[in-house]
Amino acid sequence: MIKLFSRKIGTGEPLLILHGLFGMSDNWLTVGRGLAQYGFCVHLPDLRNHGRSPHMDTHAFSDMCDDLHAYLDQEEIEKVRVIGHSMGGKTAMHLGLQHPERVTAMVVVDIAPATYCCHEKSFHAVILDTLINIDPAGYKTHGEIMAEIEKGVKSRALAMFLGKNIRRNSDGHYLWRLNLPVLKTYLPALYAGFEDLESHAPSPVKTLFIKGNNSDYLQPIHEPLREQFFPDSRVIGIDNAGHWVHAEQPTEFVEIVAAFLAAGRTG
Repeated sequence: MIKLFSRKIGTGEPLLILHGLFGMSDNWLTVGRGLAQYGFCVHLPDLRNHGRSPHMDTHAFSDMCDDLHAYLDQEEIEKVRVIGHSMGGKTAMHLGLQHPERVTAMVVVDIAPATYCCHEKSFHAVILDTLINIDPAGYKTHGEIMAEIEKGVKSRALAMFLGKNIRRNSDGHYLWRLNLPVLKTYLPALYAGFEDLESHAPSPVKTLFIKGNNSDYLQPIHEPLREQFFPDSRVIGIDNAGHWVHAEQPTEFVEIVAAFLAAGRTG
């Protein structure tokens, strides 16, 4: 059992937000602050091998689900509302299937309970190879590392997002917050579907799927799987947003999530 690093914002009923691959709790501070205004204590953990949480030898969804179950016990949280984006969304779904008694309601952001195509030129594989080939310790400035990341991923916005994973140790050398070798090993497992969880279906947890209408992660072809695993669910799309819908349209995102979570309150 590991102890996840976590940030907390606000007071009230617990709300757990799970970041995606290469992310960390910092990425959700704006949304977390927005949702805290609706009477929630927002928990923003760094998942294993990310941010300030421990580096481990494995990175399967079962591991992350166990980490979160332990986190709820550590925080003495009996039941919680959960939001998860991409990898965090799949982790949330695992929690909602394996431990539905701990989940009051769930918001899954731009991901389906489906298998996605994983190959050496896939989006995340290219990012991993780019970062693995950059040794931060060999650079004198943060800007030099950022330039190398941008050169590799060919996007300044994506480089800015990935650059948050650079940190400096006590002797002044730069290094990655991400456990890149383990993430590369387990990338195929992160792309895998939910066949192993069919015995846990259907989940009784009331669930909202939110998609960016410019994203192709959540498509009509995924509807049978959504209905199989989460029959008490629906999908809302947000215009002018891609996979990082919460960052591209934060105001609309918070309003939609707050309305959904408020509808599930009994008092």
